[in-house]
Amino acid sequence: MPKRRIAWLVSLLVVIGLVVAVAARYWQGAETLRIAAGTQGSVVYRLGTALADTMNGHVPGVRVSVVEGEGKRNSLQTVLNGDAELAVAFSDSEGDGNVRTLVPLYELYLYMIIWEDGGITDVPGFRGRRIGIGPAGSGTNTVARRLMGHYAFDEGEVTLINDSHRTISKAFLAHEIDAVCILGSIESKSVARMLKAPGAKLLSLDDPERIAPVMDGIRIKYPFVVSHVIPKHLFGSKPQQPTGVIGVHALLVASAELSDSMAREITRAVFENKLELGGKVRRLRELSEEFDPNKLRFPLHPGAAQYYRRDEPPAILEWADTISLFITLVLIGWSGVLAVAAQRRRKHKGALDDLYADFSSVVHTYDEEHETPPDQMEGGELQAIRERLQGLRRRSFEALASGNIEANNAFVVFNDYLRYELQEIERIQRARRGDFGGDGDEPPAGVEAVAADDSGEAETEPE
Repeated sequence: MPKRRIAWLVSLLVVIGLVVAVAARYWQGAETLRIAAGTQGSVVYRLGTALADTMNGHVPGVRVSVVEGEGKRNSLQTVLNGDAELAVAFSDSEGDGNVRTLVPLYELYLYMIIWEDGGITDVPGFRGRRIGIGPAGSGTNTVARRLMGHYAFDEGEVTLINDSHRTISKAFLAHEIDAVCILGSIESKSVARMLKAPGAKLLSLDDPERIAPVMDGIRIKYPFVVSHVIPKHLFGSKPQQPTGVIGVHALLVASAELSDSMAREITRAVFENKLELGGKVRRLRELSEEFDPNKLRFPLHPGAAQYYRRDEPPAILEWADTISLFITLVLIGWSGVLAVAAQRRRKHKGALDDLYADFSSVVHTYDEEHETPPDQMEGGELQAIRERLQGLRRRSFEALASGNIEANNAFVVFNDYLRYELQEIERIQRARRGDFGGDGDEPPAGVEAVAADDSGEAETEPE
């Protein structure tokens, strides 16, 4: 063998070895998850397989495998038993607080197929009949039994047959049973095949156009059941009239123990790749984030909720109206405080203005009304002025003590004026009494002594 070919083969083997090593390391380090999805060959199992393929291809660091539900039927119970972390379940399934919703997938409806000449015109007409309701533990079995329970059939009045859908369908087409129930999508291929049989038709739950039809009554008893109207000619020429049915939501659920980050990534992968999923399961093209979380059978997983809220504005914007109202109320309150303070200042200013006015009226009695200065006034008149000024001083301090005046600069200036005028009057009065406040008989420098001579005329003597 040529050396060049040997070298090429060696290089190829090395590359293959590296790829295998990297892949092995990836799978070894990946988180392993299991999704329970009914029994092999069922619609639910195919749905679970499609979801698992999408998770494996678009969720980094995860490896998802599909397992059959507990007893090969009950997917939700498999999660509750801890044998799976994910499941495809129905909204009317019984569960506990350990189950969380990731994605509402789509609605499935309970189709009841009968023979036109079979004498059955409504559900009570099932009495004494043989009705196929799918495998035990299947979604069809559960919803059909809820419907029969709503009509309160007595024990043995209706024969409910549990078997595979294939076996039941053959028995119906052979007229060995009177009706068959199929839980399917809005364009179920199984229903379409059954209705192609001559004389096969859909049974409607009452007239959908009636007020308070039967399907609404069923929803009162089973709130997680949905009601729907199948339009005319959805399956070719059938049904010939709108048909009322009940149904359930198919859900992708998870254990509450699943981490928030993984739940968010799985939810993201499902919605971002719904076209890929729709190529495998047609109904998944209709995936929508528009649903009411309060109407879910199982509460949203916190991680899934994070994904659904990813485009919501920050909390400060979400609460913008409330914050704006709060700020408005604060401003109104502050304006009120300022108004009260301003009113108080006006009150204080008014009280001080009154004192200034009274002060001016006293001062004007000798500044304007008298041509002679205060030191030439008579003693009684000067004393009266002094008492009035002292009264103003008392009023100012009483107003300060009662809170009607603030101890501000205007108050200080007012009292400085009073003090000056009172000191002037006191100086004049002391000068007239000869009281200069010293120990000797001589007046202070600059103060003239007034004496009277024998003639009674005043003389001024220098110091």
